[in-house]
Amino acid sequence: MLKTRRLIGVLFILLSFSIVGVSAYVYEQAQHQVTQTILNIATLTVQNSALGNIDEGQTILYTPSNQSDLNNIISIATIKANVYLHLDSDLDSLSGSYSAYNIVVKFDSVPGGSGHSTGDTACTLSLASPDFSSIDLDVAGSWTFDFEITTTANSVSSDTATIVTISVSAESTN
Repeated sequence: MLKTRRLIGVLFILLSFSIVGVSAYVYEQAQHQVTQTILNIATLTVQNSALGNIDEGQTILYTPSNQSDLNNIISIATIKANVYLHLDSDLDSLSGSYSAYNIVVKFDSVPGGSGHSTGDTACTLSLASPDFSSIDLDVAGSWTFDFEITTTANSVSSDTATIVTISVSAESTN
């Protein structure tokens, strides 16, 4: 009986050591870190413009020469080629106030080597087509854009203030 107790005691001691060994193995861990830097591919600036008043039924053409804040209204500096500029507006919500509202976006300054030229039309936004999917900025560098806006006001029963919101974003697909 004494031998059995001693044998059981030795087995418990060995069992204790094996539990400690298994516990040490279970709690062992390692770490791995992955680092990455997200590059800002473009610095974008958009300025606001106030067009003033328009009489009902009147058509007015605003250009950088008669409305200076339309000059360089969008500027963007890119660090790589093939950055895409997206313009999304809420022009379609103004169809009750205007019979025509067209915003022609033109290249004002273009980096060397681009397939675009100063004065070329980049896109047109209108009541029927308020968004433009993408303007390809085909080379890296500094770009500026002008707006030419033509508006024709509808008849109104009282003074009606209107605001057009244009969201401009840039993305790179590579």
